Amino acid sequence: IYEQNKRCLNDLGYKFDDIEITGMWSNHLKPNQSHPPHTHSNNFLSGVFYLKTSPQTSPIQFFDPRPQSNVLKPRKKEFNLLNSDMAQFNSETGYGVVFPSWLQHWVPETKDERISIAWNVIVRGEYGEPNTLQNATI
Repeated sequence: IYEQNKRCLNDLGYKFDDIEITGMWSNHLKPNQSHPPHTHSNNFLSGVFYLKTSPQTSPIQFFDPRPQSNVLKPRKKEFNLLNSDMAQFNSETGYGVVFPSWLQHWVPETKDERISIAWNVIVRGEYGEPNTLQNATI
């Protein structure tokens, strides 16, 4: 988890001193259960890793975070990843997803048992730009 989250931060071009896992838990969804929409406040990255899934387990779905994105929207010829208000990643055993903690997500009702571990990470280091009065060391 540490290596993958550090790799994500490096790929995104962030400077950091270290990362800290602020929480880790397991999720066990049984058939006909879901996990309601939520975010992970006071963290920078979050993730999920699937321990037990099947073709009938629900994906994780992420919502478009732009509140004004629906103000003026032409009708779609077809739905695709580029014009969608939602992105989803299938739950697959041995596979994981790292995402920004502020990004709202949920798991729709599943048809089969789905077991995963999830976590939150805070980035330790300098936040903001120097001399802006909007910077801090965390």
